[in-house]
Amino acid sequence: MEKKFVANKALIVNQKGEVLLLRDAGSADHTNIQGRYGCPGGRMDHGETPRDCLLRELQEEVGLMSEDVVVESVVHVDLWGRRGDVVNEPIVGVFYVCRLVGEPEIVLSDEHDDFVWVDMRRSIDLPVTEAMRRAFEAYRAHEGIVVAADASIKGHEGYGMVQVVTGNGKGKTTSAIGQVVRTVGAGKKAAVVFFDKGGEHYMERSVLEQLGVPWFAFGRDRIDPVTGRFDFSVTEEDLQLGRDGLVKARELMEAGEVDLLVLDEINSTTDLGMVSEEEGLALMTSKPEKVELVMTGRNAPDAFMEQAHLVTEMRLRKHYFYSVVKAREGLDF
Repeated sequence: MEKKFVANKALIVNQKGEVLLLRDAGSADHTNIQGRYGCPGGRMDHGETPRDCLLRELQEEVGLMSEDVVVESVVHVDLWGRRGDVVNEPIVGVFYVCRLVGEPEIVLSDEHDDFVWVDMRRSIDLPVTEAMRRAFEAYRAHEGIVVAADASIKGHEGYGMVQVVTGNGKGKTTSAIGQVVRTVGAGKKAAVVFFDKGGEHYMERSVLEQLGVPWFAFGRDRIDPVTGRFDFSVTEEDLQLGRDGLVKARELMEAGEVDLLVLDEINSTTDLGMVSEEEGLALMTSKPEKVELVMTGRNAPDAFMEQAHLVTEMRLRKHYFYSVVKAREGLDF
C-alpha cells in the first residue's frame, strides 16, 4: 500500500489582512526549496491530531502559542514530494486559515532565515513553489480577494486590453453589448463575432445594425422549430463553424478598423471543445495593441482569465428558469 505523509500548513493572517511567508533556509530535506517562501507548518507526528500538529509547528517555527492564533477552516489541499520526490515520498499538504490574535512577535527557528507579510490583493513576486501559488489562489477565492494590480499595464490609457466576462449567471452577453453601445457613443468602432449562436432568435442584432455595428454569427440553430428543444450535441459542423469564427475575428483585428471586438460565447465554445484553448490564447496575444477584446461565455478557461486584464464573473443566485419560465423575447434573447 502506498503511504503518504500529511503536512498541516498555516496561512496566518494579521490584523491588516496580510499573510505571513517564511523563507526556507534549505536545512535537512528542504535543500530543493532553499530560498523559496512558504507558510509555516510541517508533517504530523504519530498520534497527533491535525490541530495539534499545526499548533506545535507554529510554536517551533515562528514562536506563536495556541492563544496567539485562531485556527479556522481548511482552504486548500495539495500534493508534493519530500525532497521533490512526489512518486516515492509524497506529501499531502493541508492549508488552514489562521487569524492572528493581537500583534505577537514572530521568532524564527533555524529552518527559516527571513519572513515577510504579503498583501494578497497584489501579485506575489517572491520565489515560491507551485503548490504555494495554488494555495494563494485558493485563499483568495475563499476570501473573495481580487488581485488589484498588474504592473504590466500601469498607466495604460485608452483601448487595448482584454476582458473576460464569465460565470453561470445571466448578463454576460448583455454586458458586452452595453460596452458596444458605449464604444459607439464615444465615436469609435465596434464589431461582434457570435460563436455557437446560429438562428434568428437574438433581438440585440437588429439594434447592432441600427448602430452601424457589423456582426457575424457562427453556429447551428440549436432550437428545434417543432419541439422547441435545445440540441446540446457537438458535431463536426460545430467544429468548423468555431474555426470560421476565429478566422473572422482575426480578419477584423488585422483590418485595423475596429476599436472594440466582442467574441460572444467564445469561452463556452472553448469549454465545449469547438475551439481549442491554444487558438483562443493565440488570438488574445496576437491582437493589435489598440484593440479592446471582450470575451464572453460561462466556463472560461483558467488560461483565458490569467491572460486577461479584467475578469468579471456573473454569479447565479436565483433564476426564473428553474420555476419553468421560458426564455423571454427581448429580455433573454
